[in-house]
Amino acid sequence: MQETDPKTFSVEEIELTPNPSSVKFILDRKVIDSGSKTIDGYLESDTFAINLFALDIVDRVYLRENFVSVTLNSADLWVVFKDKIKNIIEADLKKYEDGDDEVSSSILDDFDTEKYPDLADDEKVIIVEAILDSSIRPALANDGGGLEVIEVEGHIVRIRYQGACGGCPSSTGGTLRVIENHLRSQLDPEIKVHTYT
Repeated sequence: MQETDPKTFSVEEIELTPNPSSVKFILDRKVIDSGSKTIDGYLESDTFAINLFALDIVDRVYLRENFVSVTLNSADLWVVFKDKIKNIIEADLKKYEDGDDEVSSSILDDFDTEKYPDLADDEKVIIVEAILDSSIRPALANDGGGLEVIEVEGHIVRIRYQGACGGCPSSTGGTLRVIENHLRSQLDPEIKVHTYT
């Protein structure tokens, strides 16, 4: 019986996402311990990224927990390249230490939400991140995506979608309204959420 290399990943399931250009590859274990990671080009020392982007059809890659979400330039290309991309994941993907910083939702335990409008913009970012971590990001991850808070300026929260959410038609409409309504109900009824590309 051949032993598998403990450093390689196996794709356990392949799921379609609401974005027809993105497919979610669910792995046999965590690819990243905390946070998320977006790759939108070659990384010199990363064989996985080099081989994936060498196909010249990959727009971006999003990693979180135990999945990799790959977005291609065109949804039609999945028919030809799904198995090839799966093979690259299983052959070349290595575990990433930590992803982009995400804030622990425990910061909300002692926070008085009525004070939110009076905070400095950089303090508002921390609170918004914590709210998104506790409720919105897990839902987006189910569909192979995520979001990044770019900045908070007064009542305006600017976000950028990641993974399958980037370029998905529902992210600019329904999903954006859900995020905005959630932040309004949790923090400040004046909040407006805008996407940043």
